[in-house]
Amino acid sequence: MLLPATVPADAFSLEYRPEQHLLIGRWLRPVTLAEAQAIYEALLAAALAHDNCRHWLLDIRRRAVGDAALIHWFGEAFTPRLAAAFASPVYIAYFAMITHDEAAANPSLDDNIQQGTILGTHYHYFNQEGDCLAWLAHQL
Repeated sequence: MLLPATVPADAFSLEYRPEQHLLIGRWLRPVTLAEAQAIYEALLAAALAHDNCRHWLLDIRRRAVGDAALIHWFGEAFTPRLAAAFASPVYIAYFAMITHDEAAANPSLDDNIQQGTILGTHYHYFNQEGDCLAWLAHQL
């Protein structure tokens, strides 16, 4: 899938699977805050371009999970826009090599998880890609 020039090709890959109506994004290396923001903007644009695709699998094993600046931006700036862009809930499965309980133990991540749920965006963390796909398949 073609990404905007603001997303370095060596940092992120994006695939759309029409048969599953699923976006799969993979971080290929650690990224700066500006790169991460550009990546999330590209994800939103791709989701809207693909008939409001609301199911995302994001492989974040190669980037920091607990980056405070990214967590803050994601929760304060991106999540409200993401929720407003879709008429139905958005489901994001993070393949992060940590479990959801481990992610929720980080107060900043847990705040984003809770805020996302309130706004209609559901995040779940998994340590197996197959579990991500199974969870997404069960979301309506």
